[in-house]
Amino acid sequence: MNTTKDTKLLGVFGKPLAHTLSPKIHSYFIEKTGKDMSYLAFEIESAEALKPIVEALTKMDARGFNITAPYKIDIMKCIDFIDPEAEIMEAVNTIVNRDGKWYGYNTDGDAFVKSLEDVVGDLKGKKVLMLGAGGAARGVAYKLAKKEIESITFFAKTKKRAETIGEIVTKHSDCSIFYELDKQDEYDIIINTTPLGMHPYESENPFSEHMGMINEETVCCDLIYNPKKTVFLEESQKRGAKILNGLGMFVLQAVYAYEHFCDVKLDDDIIKGAMELLSDYSV
Repeated sequence: MNTTKDTKLLGVFGKPLAHTLSPKIHSYFIEKTGKDMSYLAFEIESAEALKPIVEALTKMDARGFNITAPYKIDIMKCIDFIDPEAEIMEAVNTIVNRDGKWYGYNTDGDAFVKSLEDVVGDLKGKKVLMLGAGGAARGVAYKLAKKEIESITFFAKTKKRAETIGEIVTKHSDCSIFYELDKQDEYDIIINTTPLGMHPYESENPFSEHMGMINEETVCCDLIYNPKKTVFLEESQKRGAKILNGLGMFVLQAVYAYEHFCDVKLDDDIIKGAMELLSDYSV
């Protein structure tokens, strides 16, 4: 890592970050675009630490940061301006310093939908079952609903959090929302948005008691990309389902974030190169 007195700081906040590939992919973008920047990972112990950290980064004139679980909602209290769609989603995963003011964006939803469309095609009329209702689920649910899917059913521990997302979705689309699993229904797409399956929960499957609902017609997705095939995806594949991990989403959200950081447009060759760089994580 070559740095100068003018090197701008980029990075990611979250917990845990032991297995994050964000520094790797953003360092690749930095190299390809010739920017004088450095990207680091910062594991933050609590949401209370976010505000003083952001204040310190302002004084350092840091350029921007990605925000990952579990701080995509908490970070909104610590920044100056929020993109209208991120405000609707009530979750931010990218913050950019512009003249000492922090601007927040959400690149998760667009990234996931694009990666899903590459596998499924047209999403109109699909029935979606979403596992979990955290910060990542907000952007994904909102953007899926904008694609005219038929319904989203939330399978989450905290119904109140799911209802918050449901209110966002129904306010901005005609998508139907349900909060109880219908064991007699057939869901076209099942998406794990929880951290179960990722370190340190590698052995856990958030849908373990209901895997019998999955068959050859189901598309099963996981926002996790490391490990490349979670227990949920492994068990789904055994039942004949088409599977999609979070690699495509991860690469695309990083692309969109970097474009915000640097006010550039990454060309297709760089994006293709990023996918090749992380090909070990492709299913």
